[in-house]
Amino acid sequence: MSIQKTYPNNTDENEPSVSIIIPTYNRAELIGKAISSVLVQSYGDFELIIVDDGSTDATADVVGSFHDSRIIFLKQENRGRSVARNRAIALSRGRYIAFLDSDDEYLEQKLELQVAYMDLHPDVGIVYTSAYCIDELGRSLDRHAYLASAAGNIYKEVAFFQPVTITLPTVMIRKEVLDSVGYFDEAMERFEDTDLWRRVAKKYYVGIIMEPTCRLRTHKQNALMAQDPEKIIKAIEYYVAKIFREDAELGVDWLREGASRLYEYYGKAFLSVPQWRFRGATLLMRSIALVPRRGIKILFAGLMVLSGSLVRRYLLSMK
Repeated sequence: MSIQKTYPNNTDENEPSVSIIIPTYNRAELIGKAISSVLVQSYGDFELIIVDDGSTDATADVVGSFHDSRIIFLKQENRGRSVARNRAIALSRGRYIAFLDSDDEYLEQKLELQVAYMDLHPDVGIVYTSAYCIDELGRSLDRHAYLASAAGNIYKEVAFFQPVTITLPTVMIRKEVLDSVGYFDEAMERFEDTDLWRRVAKKYYVGIIMEPTCRLRTHKQNALMAQDPEKIIKAIEYYVAKIFREDAELGVDWLREGASRLYEYYGKAFLSVPQWRFRGATLLMRSIALVPRRGIKILFAGLMVLSGSLVRRYLLSMK
């Protein structure tokens, strides 16, 4: 696996240095905070491309309440966030691309820190950072912070988003890198960002800024229990098959190990939801089947999650 070097593009003076992309769907109550967090950035040479993916609420009205020439607002039929992001990338003019979800927020120096880093590190194709986590009301969730932890040639660390998770709003990437590896896989409803980082990390160095630059919001709509478990399972299977197909040269043993960790991660998560426990056990069995020597460790971890969930449920029933 060879790593490519990349260098800053020369751009027209009238073009922005950074293109920020926000896809949105029925987020009228939150997207205003996301937009505001961009407009107060200490680094102002950007365009903000917002793609409304078929919202049926007042999202368009909220976006329209902002009057800033740097905002570009597009609408499309509901086709998914990958299609929305790809449409924005294709229209972007910046040499650097940054992403933001419509329920998250930037900290004020996010762009300034990352542009400075990318300008100083022409061999780096993408940079990511740590992030804070907040609840629906914006209160800090300290125990759920994301910590940027690895840099360099880290394909194997990010391919299955374990042990290193790169959260999309923290990323800045060179436009030329996206043009080289391709955009988001529009067939994916989940893991589409991890899939992109995987393809980038195979060819380019990954940079890191330890300082948090974003606030990632947890709320009812993006909580695990609000998701469709069958769609999650299908997404896992699609992603595992894609990696096995595209990265076979890395060796079947390593690929099976990574897929086993992915199935274990979601198996344990499913065990914490009472009505999903059978599916959780099934995912853990798939994890063990991929790497049998991990069986005892996986079963023990699953039992610990299950017992913890039962204890929490009992304590809640006593209140």
